[in-house]
Amino acid sequence: MVSRRKDKINAKLIISLSLLVILILFAAGMYLYNSYKTTELSNKSQTAQAEELLVREHSYIIGNKNAKVTVVEFFDPACPACVRISPLVARIPERYLDQVRVVYRSVGYHDGSDIILSLLEAAKEQGKFKEAFAAFNSRYPSWFINNRVNSFVAWGVLEQSGTNIEIAKEFLDNNQDKINEMLQQNMEDAANTGVTSTPTFFVNGIKVDQKELIETIESEIAKIYEE
Repeated sequence: MVSRRKDKINAKLIISLSLLVILILFAAGMYLYNSYKTTELSNKSQTAQAEELLVREHSYIIGNKNAKVTVVEFFDPACPACVRISPLVARIPERYLDQVRVVYRSVGYHDGSDIILSLLEAAKEQGKFKEAFAAFNSRYPSWFINNRVNSFVAWGVLEQSGTNIEIAKEFLDNNQDKINEMLQQNMEDAANTGVTSTPTFFVNGIKVDQKELIETIESEIAKIYEE
């Protein structure tokens, strides 16, 4: 009789412990799930915030503006590494058709870079940014000598790009303060997204090493367009 009572007590104890374990596991599972979702939302929020800093209304964009893969390059026209990689970057939209767009963000880390950046803005106003950018890259040794920008030569390069010089001068006379504010905004966005040197690339909001740029682009294309 005593043995049966012990058996019943033991059975109840086992059932109670089992239920307790199930409840603990359930609570732990819910905690981990909620933590995961919170982290996921936080990461998405941070990515969205980063993308807002990466693409501004004044940014110059080549390629399909509605492309689902966005490559952002922070560049300095006086940076030799930027000049070397510029042909590859310029071909990205053509290489991947309408799937990828390239966003150029200018920063003036080198002394005198602001002169070239202002000239590029004048060219952009005339729809000649792409031509002027290519001209400055191809003639880099002529206007950047001994780590200094030769503004006289730079104006000549701008003219060779097909930009109307008189219109450019008038535009800069009337808009230099606005351009300076835009360039300052670029510098602040660069600092806030962890940019410390050029060229620095982001693919869909994530900073990537330039050696992994093409691989990352193709990975994003496969993930977004081929699902």
